[in-house]
Amino acid sequence: MTPERIVFATKGLRTLGDGLMGIALAQLVVVSGISNLRAGLLASVALVGTSLATLLIGRYVERIGRRRVLRWGAILTVATGIAYAYASSQAYWALAAVGFLGTFNPTEGDVSALLPIEQTILAQQTRLGTRVQAFASFNVVGALGGALGSLLTGSTQLLERAGVGPLWAVKLLFLGYSVIGALTWLLVRRLPPAVELATTPTRGGLGRSRKRVLTLSTLFGLDAFAGGLAVRTLTALFLFRKFGAEPATTATVFFVVGVLAALSYPISARFSVRWGVVPTMVFSHLPANLLFFGLALAPNLPTAVGFMLARALISQMDVAPRQALVVSLVSPEERAAAAAVTGVARSIAATPAPSLGGMLLGSGASGAPFILAGTLKSIYDLALLAGFRKVELRD
Repeated sequence: MTPERIVFATKGLRTLGDGLMGIALAQLVVVSGISNLRAGLLASVALVGTSLATLLIGRYVERIGRRRVLRWGAILTVATGIAYAYASSQAYWALAAVGFLGTFNPTEGDVSALLPIEQTILAQQTRLGTRVQAFASFNVVGALGGALGSLLTGSTQLLERAGVGPLWAVKLLFLGYSVIGALTWLLVRRLPPAVELATTPTRGGLGRSRKRVLTLSTLFGLDAFAGGLAVRTLTALFLFRKFGAEPATTATVFFVVGVLAALSYPISARFSVRWGVVPTMVFSHLPANLLFFGLALAPNLPTAVGFMLARALISQMDVAPRQALVVSLVSPEERAAAAAVTGVARSIAATPAPSLGGMLLGSGASGAPFILAGTLKSIYDLALLAGFRKVELRD
């Protein structure tokens, strides 16, 4: 397999696990009687751990080695699944500790600490003219993986009908996450030495592009905070508790959401060539923000699902252009650091958001997290358009 195909495969497996875990944790919350606020705190703690890991990876990955860090990440995925499966659901702080130390990603987007390494390898293997298309394909694989992971969570109902207790039905999903980590480890072992950086990186990873990257990171942080208010786990809880949605129904909805998001990535690549990277990001994102308001005010489950599906068609069209923008604004030796810095900015900013979202979800106005998310995301879009519409990209 070529390095690109291996990176695509690891992305698919990783997001398969994210889709699985995002809804599995919501099911665990319901089965164990954990409150909405505490569910949000679990997601926040996981994001804190991801932020620290991303920061360390961005600073030291080129010295340690990209392949070595990816192998460690796969081993940690195995450990995370096993730890969640065997931690007592009543030991809340044990669950939080696993979230902090492990690889669980509760968000709709991909904020994995390993993502900057995959992006850097992919950028190294592509030219500027085809880079957005490559990142679009990369994210198609990720979206389909996440969709399939979400669909698999519906198997808990089948397990319960077969006589498995509700709690262990969920814990079997966690063990499946460990299997995904083992498969990822087998794949990353096949990456060739050519994926490593040939030159010595600058101190701290960032050089002359530091100011521009930090400005971009601030904007991405605002977007991530807004997205953190409506992470996958909280959205699933919204459907469970407001509309009484069944696990199988919710799993199917999130599967279709993932498939629709995957369809949007190739379209965004075409638009990026015609309109430019930043305009594509902004003008696809703004309508998606308005659909958040529809979800918040939906009177019944079919209407809420309709708004979710409509949003899925356009809400992720900014992802591939955004990733290509980051690695194309900087020199090759800065790419891993730039991807990590923008990634950790997103993680840090998103960290308190699920806790706030959980608190709002438990209030009288259960749609409040989605209204606030749509408002903040619109502010981000307009600021990005004003500051980066005419930036020059590097090959």
